[in-house]
Amino acid sequence: MSLGFYAEKDRTSVLPHPHISLPVFLVVENGIRAAWELIRTNPRPGFDLLNAYEDVITHELHERLYDEIFNKNVVEGFDRELLTVVTRESKVRNYDGATLDKMPDLLFGLADRPDVFRLTQDWLFVECKPVDSMHSAGVHYCGKGIIRFVKGEYAWAMTSALMVGYARSGYTILPKLADALKASSVVSTLEYPVHCRHSKAGLNSEVVHITRHARRFIYVETKQPAKAITIRHLWLKRE
Repeated sequence: MSLGFYAEKDRTSVLPHPHISLPVFLVVENGIRAAWELIRTNPRPGFDLLNAYEDVITHELHERLYDEIFNKNVVEGFDRELLTVVTRESKVRNYDGATLDKMPDLLFGLADRPDVFRLTQDWLFVECKPVDSMHSAGVHYCGKGIIRFVKGEYAWAMTSALMVGYARSGYTILPKLADALKASSVVSTLEYPVHCRHSKAGLNSEVVHITRHARRFIYVETKQPAKAITIRHLWLKRE
């Protein structure tokens, strides 16, 4: 059954895919927030959020999200009517097939999208990065996270994606991300961080901010330049 979340497909072209609408992002972000609350308030025995490495945190986030939040009536809409699956580090190819084993941190399968050009590339892509004194917003979050969307490694068939930051105390989107993007020589930013009016900060998370970035690769299938990508940024508090 359609929930009316998706825009009608532009049938004059096959790429990029139809955009993912705001309600979908809001539901997914609320699901991630709910899983993070569990991690913070009811941690699994042996898991130490403050000292865990990036992959361990993302593994924990995925398991709590998929096992305890998804389709459990915890977050309204975060269920099988909206999403098909939530996977971690599933392999997808880059835009030209030169690399076949790109592994985004999280992939959310989108229900009710049977007519997209490439089902294998039709996901809500999520990349997660720590942000702290050892993992700067510039070199790490932008240079190893956002850049993957800009270069066509992740979400090349899409026009939007989500970045999740695991932020230490003192690290906030404004000014950390804004300053990093302004100083970046590898990420071309068209629109700097602005808060999403429909997003609300949580006890352990910031309000979502939105940026927009130019992409310079060419779609192999259409020989047309890729359109810019909009990235939403959800920063979760580690302490």
